Amino acid sequence: MEHEFLELVSSLVCLIEDGRLVFLNRAGVRMLGLGSAAEATGATFENYVVDDYRFLMEAGWDLLAEEEFLPLKLLRVDGSVFEAELRVRQAGAGSNRFLIEARDISKFVRSAEALREREERLQGVLSSVAEGIITINDSGRIESANPAAEAMFGYGRGQLAGRDMLDLMPAGARDRHMRFFDAYMSGLFPTLMGRQVEGLGQRQGGEAFPMEISVSELRHGRHRLFTAILRDISERKENEERIKRLAHHDSLTGLPNRNLLTDRMDHAVARIRRHGGRMAVLYVDLDKFKPINDTLGHEAGDSVLCEVAVRLRGCVRSTDTVARVGGDEFVVAIEEITRPDEAARVARKIIKTLEAPIDYRGTPCRVGASIGVAVFPDDGATLEDVCKAADVAMYRVKHSGRNGFRFFAETADET
Repeated sequence: MEHEFLELVSSLVCLIEDGRLVFLNRAGVRMLGLGSAAEATGATFENYVVDDYRFLMEAGWDLLAEEEFLPLKLLRVDGSVFEAELRVRQAGAGSNRFLIEARDISKFVRSAEALREREERLQGVLSSVAEGIITINDSGRIESANPAAEAMFGYGRGQLAGRDMLDLMPAGARDRHMRFFDAYMSGLFPTLMGRQVEGLGQRQGGEAFPMEISVSELRHGRHRLFTAILRDISERKENEERIKRLAHHDSLTGLPNRNLLTDRMDHAVARIRRHGGRMAVLYVDLDKFKPINDTLGHEAGDSVLCEVAVRLRGCVRSTDTVARVGGDEFVVAIEEITRPDEAARVARKIIKTLEAPIDYRGTPCRVGASIGVAVFPDDGATLEDVCKAADVAMYRVKHSGRNGFRFFAETADET
C-alpha cells in the first residue's frame, strides 16, 4: 500500500535498505532514464550519483538524513547529468532503511545564486561531519580540508591547503605511502581505492596517532583528485589495549594473572624441551596478611598487596615472571636456571625484602612469605605436575613455622 502512494509522487522516490535500492517509483525510472524499476533493484544509489559527489554517501545515510535538502548532481543511464535536490529520511532511529526523494532542479541552478547556495550547503555538510575529509591532487598536495580534518591534525582554518600529504604522516610511514601512491598512479593496485585501512597520522606538534582511512578517486576535468575520509581511532585503540590488558593482568597490582603466567610458562617449557635447561617455579603465600585485612580493612590489604608486587618484581630479572594468582598468593617463574641454588637465592631475596614493614597511613604492616620451590623437569614431566609440586612444598613451609622456603625435592621423603 505504501508503494502505491509513492507512485503518485512526481519526483523520484526510492527506498534503500542496507545501502541498496529495494524500490524506485515510476517518476524515478523516468528521471534516471531506466527502462523499468527492476533495472535499479539491488543497485546502490551511488551508481546514479556523479563521481565528484559520491564521497557524500560515504559519510553515511544517517548523517545525510539530518540535512533538510542536499543539492548534488545525478547521472542518467545514458551518461547525461542533471542537477538534483536530495532529501533523505530514516525509517526510524537506528534503522537501516532510508527514504530518498530527489527533484530535478536543473533549471533553478542555472543562476549564480542557486549555484552559490549549493556550494554553501555542500560545505555545511562537510563542516558538520565528525570525520576529517581532505581532497588531494595527483601531485600529493592537499587542495581542501574540512574543519574536522584541521582539528584532527592540529592546524588552524585554511592551514592545510597547499601542504604535502606527507606532512600528515610520521616520517617512518612516508616512504611506504609514496611507494603505494606511485604504484597506483602507474596503474598497479587498482583495488586500493575505497578500502578502509588503518594507518598512522601525525599532528602538527609531532604526535603520532592511529587513524582509519578510506580514499576515493575523483575526476576533475583532465586531472585526478583523491578524497580521503579520516577517523581518529586513538580512543578505540586505547580501549582495545585496556581490554587486552585486563584479560592478562591483575587489575589491582598490574602483575600478570594466571592466564598470562600459564602462557609464558608453556613457552618456557617448549624451549626447554627443544634446547634443554631448567625452570624454577616458586609459589609464594603471604604470612600474617589476613590480620591486616581484619584490623585495618580491605583498602589497607590492597595497599599492602600492591607494595608486595613491587618488591617481588625487584627480586627477579626482567626475563622472569611474577604473577598474582589469588588473594595473597603469587607465583614466580624463573627461566633458564642452571642450578637449584639460583632459585634458592631468589627465595631468600623475597623473604629478606618482605622483612621491612609496609607503611599504610602511618601504620606499619608486617608480612612474611611461605615459599614452595619446584624445578622443571626435575620435579615433574609436565607443567601441571611442577606447579602442584611447588604448591605441596609451600604448604610444608606453612605447617612447619612459615616465613621460609623449601624445595619439593626436600619434601619427597616426608610424603
